[in-house]
Amino acid sequence: MRTLAVLASFAALLACPVTTRAQGAPVYHGNLKVLPANGLFQKKTMDTSGIATLRVRNWVLNLEMGSNGIAPDKEPIIIAVGDTEKLVIPAGQVKASKNGKRFAYHNPSTTRGVQMLQIRRLKDDGDGTPRYRLTFTVKIDLSFILSSYPLCSPMAVIIGDDDGFSGVELDRPGGFSSTRVRVDGACSNVADWPWV
Repeated sequence: MRTLAVLASFAALLACPVTTRAQGAPVYHGNLKVLPANGLFQKKTMDTSGIATLRVRNWVLNLEMGSNGIAPDKEPIIIAVGDTEKLVIPAGQVKASKNGKRFAYHNPSTTRGVQMLQIRRLKDDGDGTPRYRLTFTVKIDLSFILSSYPLCSPMAVIIGDDDGFSGVELDRPGGFSSTRVRVDGACSNVADWPWV
């Protein structure tokens, strides 16, 4: 009887759609090339919620060698910062260009989430590893840097079963009274990939 229950559980797992399994921990771990980025805390809610708008331009996602590639228009996308903050774009919400090399998403009215995302396929580095340029704007909870900064925080862009991971150096130029937030660049003093 127990053997039948185990076999039934295994069969149910195999029957799950690929998109359901892809929302778990990624299989292919690439890297994320981080450049400086700027943002602002919302003045009215800075002390209570810590929601900030962060604008990122021209970061590069390098997929892991052996990856099966990404399909941003068909797979869920997660932008994750810190230990718990995960902003999700559900599968099918991103639009692809006719040639399949550019992808775009717009949701400017969101109060917490991804407002804009652009992904563009770049030429390979010469080693055959796919690369993508990322530009995005997010409304995100950065309350963890309201009282302690600068600090190194984990950050990842996850597309289906692929991710790019890096530590990011978060700072508040201008001190405690400032509404400004900044990503100064990449950092390495960060725990391993925390989003499971």
